Amino acid sequence: AQLMRHEGCKRDRNGLHVAYRCSTGKLTIGYGHNLDANPISGLGEGSCITEDHAREILGDDIRIAAHQVAGKLPFAPALAPARFGVLVNMTFNLGISGLLGFSNTLADVERGDWASAARRMLQSKWAGQVGRRAHELAKQMETGQWQ
Repeated sequence: AQLMRHEGCKRDRNGLHVAYRCSTGKLTIGYGHNLDANPISGLGEGSCITEDHAREILGDDIRIAAHQVAGKLPFAPALAPARFGVLVNMTFNLGISGLLGFSNTLADVERGDWASAARRMLQSKWAGQVGRRAHELAKQMETGQWQ
């Protein structure tokens, strides 16, 4: 639900999810699925999908992001679910390489210094780009409570 809210979607007048170019120019469908980077057979410019299909794609994308986080950050699976969710959300948004660029923040997370991790998240260029999303995720990292 959090990623659905953060990513948003574009629908046609019939309520179907429609492929569109996001603010960075990437062909996107459903809840933030980048078709340019991760094509899905039969889907392209102007394609439409149902809500069920959009949720299915989102579930697959979340599983992939969670697997990437767990694979690259061995300490991450032991985190509280809400804190692990922050890392998955950021990976969904930035890609695993983008998340790994937060080396000082990740060191704070590994040490359990939640306040410092949250502060670093909010001081990043990413926070300026995503606004409220960063504030919610920083609070979630600091408190260990879903936002």
